[in-house]
Amino acid sequence: MKVLFLKRVLCLLNWDSVKTCLEYVKDSDMLILFIDTKAGSMISSEGKSVTHLEFLTAHEEGKKVLVYVNRQVVDEFFKLKNKLDEVNDLYFNNYRQFVNVVDTFETTYISDSYVLVLLYDLYQKGYYLNSFELGIDLDDQIKQHLSSIMKKSLRYLSIEKDIQRAMYHFSIYRDFYENSLRLVELIRNGKIVDARLLLSRLQNQMDRIVVEKKSKYQNEKITVLNPATAITLYSMESDEMVLVEYSGDVTAENIPLDNRDSYVVITATNPEYEEALFYNYDKNLFYFLFKVNTYVFCVHYPNDGEIIKEEYHDFVFNAILESKGYRYCFFLKKLMEG
Repeated sequence: MKVLFLKRVLCLLNWDSVKTCLEYVKDSDMLILFIDTKAGSMISSEGKSVTHLEFLTAHEEGKKVLVYVNRQVVDEFFKLKNKLDEVNDLYFNNYRQFVNVVDTFETTYISDSYVLVLLYDLYQKGYYLNSFELGIDLDDQIKQHLSSIMKKSLRYLSIEKDIQRAMYHFSIYRDFYENSLRLVELIRNGKIVDARLLLSRLQNQMDRIVVEKKSKYQNEKITVLNPATAITLYSMESDEMVLVEYSGDVTAENIPLDNRDSYVVITATNPEYEEALFYNYDKNLFYFLFKVNTYVFCVHYPNDGEIIKEEYHDFVFNAILESKGYRYCFFLKKLMEG
């Protein structure tokens, strides 16, 4: 574990040194701050002290931060906290004005009023201000904190996979929720309001798909389908499939119902097909189709590799049905069917 100790006596005189120091903070796992009566070097262009910039970097990077403050300093800070709250409420969106007003505060122990600004920011962001006495060894206190952190880390390590899985699913469901709402607004009473926009949004969800089959000991990759290059939408009329709209790189037109070579016609007229997969060997392209009421959607998936043998087509079909993109197809079907 990399731990960076920072004291208020740090005096860095040029921007390159500050930048280097911030890089050290990013490269560390933990930041330990010791705050006394002075704020240290100020960077006028930023309106903040070097120590403050280091803390903000650690905070933004999600580093663990331990804060130790001279007991007299922390006591004086809490005596002035209500006054700091009032100034903050008044100049919430004007940081430099907030600093200027705090600079007029009269203090007993704090030599540099900017220390109050730093402590207020730490407190507002939820960091606990551990107090220390000058001349007293802090080793035992720091060791206790580090030991406590290590114990928590070991406990979390035992459920690391569960945490990662939960975060992964959270990300998936958050995206699904947001993108589903974008589809909902394009469907009204089972009818499509804006077909071009609907297909464009649906195509954006048709990402790369890895096709695998399970062997005795592992998952063996068969091929990879590249993101969908196009989606076409047809509606069945009396004697033909009428092109409603399309998205992407495709040439599409109306298709007579007696064209038995058409994947769209085959899917539309076969009552057993809710979803279907066809493969064009010449183009090395998969066509995934699904129908909703009188509509048929056709998604074009380029195969990124050699020609796929027919014995592997079921693996491709199942991979599509398990993909993120199909979740939106299924949701769209249910939405349009009411």
